[in-house]
Amino acid sequence: MSLVAAVMVACGDDTRFRVTGEVQGLGTRTINMIYVADGAVHQEGQPAIDGKFDLSGVSAEYTVAELFTAQRKLIARLIVKNGQTINCKLDLDNPYVIEMKGNKPVEQWSGWIRQNAGILEIGQPAQINSLVADYVVNHRDDILSSALMLTTYHATDYESQADSLFALISPAARPDKLVDDYRLLLSYNNTAHLNARMRPFSLYSYGDSIEHYAPGKTSYTLFYFAAQEHRRDTIVREIEKIYDDYSRRRLKVLDVSMATDTLSWKRERPDSLKWTRVWTPGGVASAAFDPLNIPRLPYYIFADSTGTQIYRGSSVNTAIDSLRSRLH
Repeated sequence: MSLVAAVMVACGDDTRFRVTGEVQGLGTRTINMIYVADGAVHQEGQPAIDGKFDLSGVSAEYTVAELFTAQRKLIARLIVKNGQTINCKLDLDNPYVIEMKGNKPVEQWSGWIRQNAGILEIGQPAQINSLVADYVVNHRDDILSSALMLTTYHATDYESQADSLFALISPAARPDKLVDDYRLLLSYNNTAHLNARMRPFSLYSYGDSIEHYAPGKTSYTLFYFAAQEHRRDTIVREIEKIYDDYSRRRLKVLDVSMATDTLSWKRERPDSLKWTRVWTPGGVASAAFDPLNIPRLPYYIFADSTGTQIYRGSSVNTAIDSLRSRLH
């Protein structure tokens, strides 16, 4: 954003909006903002200075904007329109440590995320949907109800419930433009990485050896991407429940660490895990995984012997359900 534009927004220019703040852990890396306005996808970006950033955009009506790194890691979502300045305090490694101020929807949204961090982090669709449903039922006139339905509610296998909940939201709180714009943004973000295939790679594995992955060696592979503990015990228990049910020829589990270095990685969890642990320098931006556009951690991808992604998302339970339906 130019200095002139920054000054104009700071002085109350109602022809633009501004998003400013600090992201702990970002350092001097680039931060990007993507949103839809006037039927087109817009992207702004700049190198942060010690995690501090100042971005602006143009949208006459409320739109959902996403903040993310140059490696496509999602940092936060917000609702904004022209004339507003949103101030953010965010954490690159923990999206649940979040505070946003500048309009009622973003203040409600960041508060809701902090309040429900435990359930959101585990990522079980039924529990998350219950949280969203509870908010919608009790806040039918809030535009945040629409934003949560669009961004957070797991509609797959819950289509009828999603329709019923959307119908509860007052028309003023679910403007067609907001809904259409976000769906365009989602389509734009999803097209490339949904069709990307898991490619062969060689990565450093626990025990000071090299793991050579090739899709055709196993019928199915479950990838578990993570960077730090974050209630890993719960996730590990879910994977342990199914791991011994299948031969290694039928199912492989790859635990992919995005830790900053091998020392941090080796401290992450005990050696007793049965499945393969690997570490990738560069994290989600590494050559092996950059095309997949992994938006957050932990994250799961279930792929077949051709490298086709069958499931991708934040729910270990949904990944395992998908796995069981194909292996039984």
